[in-house]
Amino acid sequence: MRSRRLGLLLVAAVLLPWQELKDFVGLQHRARQSGIPRNAGLTLRYFDARGAAETVRLLFAAAGKEYKDLRYPISFGTPGDFSTIIRKEFEEDRDAGKMDISMGKVPVLDVDGFSLPQSKAIERYLARELGMMGSTPMEEALVDAMAEHVRDINDAYSRKGLFFMKDQEKKAELQKKWYEEELPLLLSKLETALPGSDGFAVGEKVSLADIAIFKLLKDTYDADVSAAYGECPKLKAIVSKVEKNKGIQTWLSERPETMI
Repeated sequence: MRSRRLGLLLVAAVLLPWQELKDFVGLQHRARQSGIPRNAGLTLRYFDARGAAETVRLLFAAAGKEYKDLRYPISFGTPGDFSTIIRKEFEEDRDAGKMDISMGKVPVLDVDGFSLPQSKAIERYLARELGMMGSTPMEEALVDAMAEHVRDINDAYSRKGLFFMKDQEKKAELQKKWYEEELPLLLSKLETALPGSDGFAVGEKVSLADIAIFKLLKDTYDADVSAAYGECPKLKAIVSKVEKNKGIQTWLSERPETMI
């Protein structure tokens, strides 16, 4: 096994540019350090949507880890009206007790008989197992803290209730204020809070914090929010770094198209 890994590294050293070589070596190291067995049966259960599971999927993609992406179909009796949502297969599994550990909710991550609920718990567990929670206890704590900053920003947007708002004029007014005033202010504070540099939120390798920031800035809003962090060089560098990850590129180009 050691000779095989050495051979892979030698081939990579010849064929890959320096930055891509560093990324390759990092992924190989994380794969060896991961507490998840290589042949472990990994299943992520969620709806056929991005939502609360997409950061988990991005972590899998960044680390090149295979898993089963189990998606419960959803549809609407009245398009866009969440009070008419139809999710028969999810309700069948829930009523059969398959989501007791999650209080009848998803996402749930199944790992060879071990089931873990709650999206943030899944993100931290998976990031830790894949070597994406920093290199020291202090870095791990900072990765966690930066990811929580991102959650605060997401929560601030969610509290506006725009997703369910039917008054389109009021919705447009609130969105304009968010994109032009509130979000830029929050992102400038996040920029100041980041302890890392060189395209990493914390330490010297991609972490959960980077993935969470990338999702916030490139995969959360319908609008292009690049202007909101135009004066934030650390955030721009993080987005650029994550965008160049081969696994992320593949996932973004191949993932299913969904309504939400």
